[in-house]
Amino acid sequence: MTDPQDDYTPEDLTPSDMDDIRAERARMFTLGFWKSLLAGHEGMGDTFWAGNYLAALFFIPVYVLLLAIEPLYGLYPYVFAAFGVYLLFVARAVAKAQPKGKLKTASRWKQMFWRIFGVAWTLMDATVCLTMSPFTGGV
Repeated sequence: MTDPQDDYTPEDLTPSDMDDIRAERARMFTLGFWKSLLAGHEGMGDTFWAGNYLAALFFIPVYVLLLAIEPLYGLYPYVFAAFGVYLLFVARAVAKAQPKGKLKTASRWKQMFWRIFGVAWTLMDATVCLTMSPFTGGV
């Protein structure tokens, strides 16, 4: 038995809206999107979520390959550090990005809270990657 909430479709969702959603999702896997994201031209939520976690779709398989292929294992700390540097650029982009959607109409304090939270979270991730990278190579 499925949950009726899973089948919920907003009443104002049209086929045209679905096409726009699919196009936006497809754009997230293009070089242009990532350039725009790192420049801070995407929405604040997109910049935070895609910058921090969609990028993991690339980095995590690379980590696994480096662990699985013994001659490449020595590159592991460098890739880990590169991800940390990348996250520093994402933190900068989150700081520059403008809110859109519901957050665009939210109070200025709420926008500022989420901007500070997003930058702090991303900097925390970057710090972990950069400080731990020398210890990830093994001996």
